[in-house]
Amino acid sequence: MTEYGKEPSYGVLNYSTPFGQHSQTILTKQWLSPSISGVLGSYENWNIVPVDAEAMWDALIVTLKPFLSSDYSYDLLTIFNFDTGINKFIPVTGKVLAVAGTGTTDTPRKAVQQTINMRSAGGQPVKLVFLDAPIGAIDFDKQFASSFSSAALALLAEFSDPDNAWSARDNTRPSTGLSATYDLNDALRKQYRMI
Repeated sequence: MTEYGKEPSYGVLNYSTPFGQHSQTILTKQWLSPSISGVLGSYENWNIVPVDAEAMWDALIVTLKPFLSSDYSYDLLTIFNFDTGINKFIPVTGKVLAVAGTGTTDTPRKAVQQTINMRSAGGQPVKLVFLDAPIGAIDFDKQFASSFSSAALALLAEFSDPDNAWSARDNTRPSTGLSATYDLNDALRKQYRMI
């Protein structure tokens, strides 16, 4: 495995906004083909207990959707697994989604990037990034974990729960919430012809 690579497995969540199509890459422990209750396979969680992949992803999406406006939508989940025989990632399973955002803030949001910063159990950075993120009255001020909203705290609890199999690039569990930062994404501003 590549040090700080995406191995052994990860998922890509595709979502759409009124401005464009985006994706979030989220790392996991090793994906396993047998399913438990769903149809997307399974993982061994950080407590060394099997957990159903579909149930785990569905629960995470519930905590992600408050960060999207109600006219945004999670559209597709694709799970990738590293194939050592051909030395590359291959898509192994997926699921069409139709999950609307539940956020109530609408502006500003176009080309806004929100990054939730965490630390792994191994001390390395872990980030969850939202594009076209509606931020409202936060006004681009950095937020520390001590002032996180209930939605951010719920997301951190789900993402760091050892009963799940979410992973950091150092192959340890996401552990501690640090901050949330906000910025205008220059690549999106160019794509949207804002500059």
